[in-house]
Parts: sequence; structure tokens; C-alpha cells
Amino acid sequence: MTIKTIVGVLAASSLLTLSACTNTVQYGEATRVETTKIDVSSNELVTVAEKMTRKMLTYPTVEEALKKKRPKLAISPLINQTSDDSVDVSLIEDSIAKQLGQSGKFSFSNKTKTGAAQSAVTKDQLFASIDINVAKKIASTLNADYLLYGSLKNIIRTKATSKEVYYSFNLHMLDTKTGKLVWQDSEEILKSRKRAIFGI
Repeated sequence: MTIKTIVGVLAASSLLTLSACTNTVQYGEATRVETTKIDVSSNELVTVAEKMTRKMLTYPTVEEALKKKRPKLAISPLINQTSDDSVDVSLIEDSIAKQLGQSGKFSFSNKTKTGAAQSAVTKDQLFASIDINVAKKIASTLNADYLLYGSLKNIIRTKATSKEVYYSFNLHMLDTKTGKLVWQDSEEILKSRKRAIFGI
């Protein structure tokens, strides 16, 4: 075997070893693979929130409510129940408020007052969360027709050669007069990372 041949074999072997140890991030629906971090980004969640907001505006019970008058909407701060402190929920809230404002179909309660009302109701909770009963208490302190609230959660599953992070983002719209939900929706994001091991 010539020196040139030996060098070529060693180079090919090195490339194979490197490619076998590559970490990849794969999205749940399996159409896209990226060599990026596995955590969801705030921009990804903004895109999901915009999609959910469009669905809300065209939902039959919401459309029916909007025919009668231009209701006042209070947007409660989103609850980040994930283990990822890097998620900026304020970007998501601003995106939702901007999209609803541009629709021209709502007037809005003061953001600061809504946030204060939520803090007052949830202050004794060890981990802040909002269900419909908590939402009703928040709504009772506000002069609004509807309350929009939601949360972001994640579940992490780690195995020997892979890691999956499942994100769940939900939104709810409460009629403050009847105490009933007029709309709710959830979107899910699944990201996975697999470490390929040479020889498997």
C-alpha cells in the first residue's frame, strides 16, 4: 500500500468518525433537521402564538361576540412553567397584543393593571399557574369583557443516546360576565436530539 493510499484511508476514517458523533436537532414532524440547540426559541413561540391568534379571530363564538360590539379584552401575562428561563414570554405577549390590535376588533385593558391583578391572585401559589377558577378571580377585579390567559409547559425525556423536549403552549379566552370559556387552543412542539454512535 502506497503512502498516498494510506493517507486517503486515514482521512476517510476521520470524516466517518466525526460524522458519527454529530448532534442533530429534529423537529417533531420530521421534515427539518438542524445542528442547533434543542431548546425552543422565543421567536418560534411567537410564530406559534400568531397562528393561534389568527385561529381565535376566526372562531365562530368569537366572531359572534365581535358582531355585537367592540369588546374590551384584558391580556393576562403568560405563565412560563418550563425549565427554560431563556424563553422571553413578553415577546409572545407583545406579538399577540399587536396582532389583536391590528385587527381593530378589541379595545384593551391596561396592561399594568392586568398584570397586578394576576400577581395578587397567584401570590400565594408556590408555582404560578392559572386555571379557569383562577382566571375568574382575576377577571372579577378588571373592567373587561374578556380575559385572555395562557401558559407554556415542557417535558424533557432523556435516554442514553437521545433527548426529547416536548413543549405545550395553550391559550384561553374567558367571558368575564358568564365565567365560561368562549375559545381555547393549544399547540405542541417536539424537538429531539440524537447522538449517533459509531458502529450502531
